[in-house]
Amino acid sequence: MRRLAFLLMLLALALGVAPAAGASSSLPPLPPLPHSRLLDQALPEHGDPVRPEPSFRSGFTLKEGKYKVGVSTYGAGLLLNVWRGGRKQRSMSGYLAKGVARPERLQATFGKFGKVSMRFRHTRTSRSCSFGRVLIKQHGVFVGSLEFRGEGGYVSVDLHRAKGTILREGKRCHVRRHHDFDFSELEFLFAKPEAAMLAFSRDGVDSTALLAIAAKKKSTFIAVDEESRGKLAIIRLALVHKPGSLKFDEALTSGRLVPPAPFHGTGRYHAFPDGTATWSGNLNINFPGAPHFPLTGPSFEALVEVPF
Repeated sequence: MRRLAFLLMLLALALGVAPAAGASSSLPPLPPLPHSRLLDQALPEHGDPVRPEPSFRSGFTLKEGKYKVGVSTYGAGLLLNVWRGGRKQRSMSGYLAKGVARPERLQATFGKFGKVSMRFRHTRTSRSCSFGRVLIKQHGVFVGSLEFRGEGGYVSVDLHRAKGTILREGKRCHVRRHHDFDFSELEFLFAKPEAAMLAFSRDGVDSTALLAIAAKKKSTFIAVDEESRGKLAIIRLALVHKPGSLKFDEALTSGRLVPPAPFHGTGRYHAFPDGTATWSGNLNINFPGAPHFPLTGPSFEALVEVPF
């Protein structure tokens, strides 16, 4: 499969949005991070941000209705993440803004959506060995103000105090087994896919992508939308590890995609003798703050693969 390596690389990056260790029993101390070219480049394009010290991550997570909301450092900026679901099925929207991203201080304005200004009060410190490095975890409380209201009011937060964490990377250490990482999530790398498809649309720095890998019980579907709104960058992501339908005819001239919820509808692929192809249908996804987001249309280019 000519592009399988690229598809698997994108899928591996998406696995990086899994929640922090310990999320199964309580709220994770820090929100999950999306991997995004737009987010990585947004801050330099929007000005000269304050550079934090290396190898740390600071922030907090709280529960608000059916969503979890987290604020954390993201390089030299602050990322406010809103998500729902777990490891096998998740949808999320992240809002990145330039600001003060220091271990003990989080401050930024998220445009019309709100702002945050909070300081950290340390209570205790713990250490653990993760993937060959000592992880220094400072526990405490962030105090100040967080005001945020998502698109159409799908989530609203107004708080002045939240338990949080500062994570720092320490010296090398030896660990025989990492108890927080589920290697079963990487089984897709060794499964034989029935079909794979990547559909994407780009308009300047804004882009939308849909990745589908159908492999019976190990099917995976990922949708990502990235956009820049002046000094604010937004990334929306949905990830599902559940069986769905992705089928093509023997000539690879037509096919259809029917992924599981939170996807809805059907995507249809059709290739013509002149080499052009269309990706159409009513396929859409419910992102937090952007319901029924379309994943088909004339602006999309589709790449398909099937095993030989």
